[in-house]
Amino acid sequence: MAKGFSLGRVNHLIREFYAGTDFRTCFGFDNNLCSGPIKNAHSLQNNRILNVICESGHLYYFKPEIVDSGPTSVIKKIGKNDASTFFGFCDFHDTELFKQIELFDYTGDTQQNFLFAFRALAVEMHKKLRQLENVKRMFTQRPRIMLDPQSVYMYRVAVSDVNDHQIEYEIFKQGFQNGEYTGLRTIYRELQFGVKFAACSSFTVRYDIDGKLINDTFSTKSDRMPSIFLNIYPTLKGTTNILISYLNIDSETYQNYFNSLDALDDRKLTKYLNYLVIENTENVFFTPSYIESLSENERKSFERSYNSSMNVLERASLLAEGNYYKFDLFNLAP
Repeated sequence: MAKGFSLGRVNHLIREFYAGTDFRTCFGFDNNLCSGPIKNAHSLQNNRILNVICESGHLYYFKPEIVDSGPTSVIKKIGKNDASTFFGFCDFHDTELFKQIELFDYTGDTQQNFLFAFRALAVEMHKKLRQLENVKRMFTQRPRIMLDPQSVYMYRVAVSDVNDHQIEYEIFKQGFQNGEYTGLRTIYRELQFGVKFAACSSFTVRYDIDGKLINDTFSTKSDRMPSIFLNIYPTLKGTTNILISYLNIDSETYQNYFNSLDALDDRKLTKYLNYLVIENTENVFFTPSYIESLSENERKSFERSYNSSMNVLERASLLAEGNYYKFDLFNLAP
């Protein structure tokens, strides 16, 4: 930490710097129809999902912060209206494009699968574009760090991530424009209880359920890192919807993995998703009473397991202590 700077000041400066990378765009497929302002749109529906898991208008989420030991993420409260938002769609597309999932219950319709997956891509693509801009701004303000191998690696990863998502975006765009919503495979599972969290994200899976490497996510070679698209949310009728998708062009990578997931019963699937969500998802929000009901050890495991996804030493420490993923997001299961 810089001399004379408090942790609060450092966190303020970092948030201010990152805020400068935010941008407004519309990921709608037919930009000639764009109208109205670019909205700070919810990637998780405000009136059908967030209102189910919030309490007194609030939720918990993982907030990046700098602490004495360095960068980390801590559980913090956030207002429902600020949760899961990003400047990714104009007023027209935010309203019209997602009508089939905003206004209607999930029925397994291929267009609904398409829209849930696309929104997961859009929120992640916006984040990756900001991360790339963040690295570029650092290079501009401190050109000397361009000689640092770690900084160069960060830049290459950021560029690769954006390029990968752009390819996926074009596939979704082509499918939408052709009225073809069958270009992806979706596993759907309904749980007969409502979970106390909601997640909407896309990410590359590194290992399958047996620990076999699927994608070398630390590589910066030209090979595309294919995404899966994950949505988990409680419904208004007291159940939980789980949707996991991948694009059909990535069948060679994910077909066997999805076959394995599909073969799991609900108990085994939720046990695996308990890990997958925390390991890979930033866009996840929790009911306050769930977080506040965790024991001290569970809460420590919760936060530290989340942070261990980017910290090998933390992961090793948790494993040695026997406190790795010692919590259950699906603990209401009968």
